[in-house]
Amino acid sequence: MNIGEKIKFLRLQKGLTQEQLGNIINVGQRTISAYESGKATPSVEVLKSLADYFDVAVDYFLSDKPGQTEVEFVDIKFKKVPLYSAPVSAGNGAFPNDIYVLGEINAINHDVDFAVKVVGNSMEPIAPDGSVLFVKKQNYAFNGDMIVCTYDGWIYVKWYVKQNDKILLLSENPTYTPIVVEPKDRFIIHGVVQEVMLQKPKKVVK
Repeated sequence: MNIGEKIKFLRLQKGLTQEQLGNIINVGQRTISAYESGKATPSVEVLKSLADYFDVAVDYFLSDKPGQTEVEFVDIKFKKVPLYSAPVSAGNGAFPNDIYVLGEINAINHDVDFAVKVVGNSMEPIAPDGSVLFVKKQNYAFNGDMIVCTYDGWIYVKWYVKQNDKILLLSENPTYTPIVVEPKDRFIIHGVVQEVMLQKPKKVVK
């Protein structure tokens, strides 16, 4: 089982809905749905919250042993990738050549090559404002991939959908109008999102 299947397996064992589990670990129902369907990968913090609630080791979610509910904890092997200064959904189109590196960030998925921050709410609730996207660098995508791209000089994160000969860039937030990519448009795919790390809510200090 993959990570999403294991989350669903444990959730159903507890008799919980996606909304109930989301309330327990402080994420939305659609985020749980995205985890279970494989559209998004939980951050380390979310995996720790899930492990604490379900009383399993974090490594349970990363192990490839099917049906396993208790495993011996082992150290997670991270890959350090550059975190770029350009926020997706805004930019000057030259990505990432003239954009500097803010630093490095740990990724669970060793297939990713770089990370960027999300600005705006077009991909909520899967990739809300402030979340970090871990991206595999490539110049192509398959139908249904979440991509980081340049469109007419602006950097976006969108769902890549191909309908017949048309390419559509869709937002998760239904209030945003789909972008139809025309042959004359400047459109470049920079990579496919492999993992979304949600920003922790800030504590209000009174």
